[in-house]
Amino acid sequence: MKTPRHRDVASDEQRVRALLEDVYVRDMYVKRDRGAFAREFARCFRMLSPTLDGASGDVTDVHWIGLDKMLANHPKALLPSVRFEVPWVEVAGRAAVARVDVFDAKRHVFTDYVSLYRVKGAWKVVGKLFHHHRPAVASGPEGE
Repeated sequence: MKTPRHRDVASDEQRVRALLEDVYVRDMYVKRDRGAFAREFARCFRMLSPTLDGASGDVTDVHWIGLDKMLANHPKALLPSVRFEVPWVEVAGRAAVARVDVFDAKRHVFTDYVSLYRVKGAWKVVGKLFHHHRPAVASGPEGE
């Protein structure tokens, strides 16, 4: 008989956290080196972005080419001084989802929801959606 399921889930949660902290966070956000993190992302990786074009507000499907463009167009979007928190990871069989909160020195910048699948024994990032926490704009005395 197999050992209790919670042991498998706990070790999978640890593996997912390690991948997020060691690859997703370090290589994608801090180093911004696609070559370093590409092996941990599935070829079918997609990121859904509501603000990629900055105007329409429509959700856009970003794949590798779009991700390269975003990294090239925003070279200083995040600096190596950012910090991260992974408040939760949820695993069900071969699927997992996690929340990654991204902070700079002053504020909460992004909340990422990362989807993963275990493929051939290794966890792969297959998708991401996120929220950009924009700084509050100060209004005038009359709420302008």
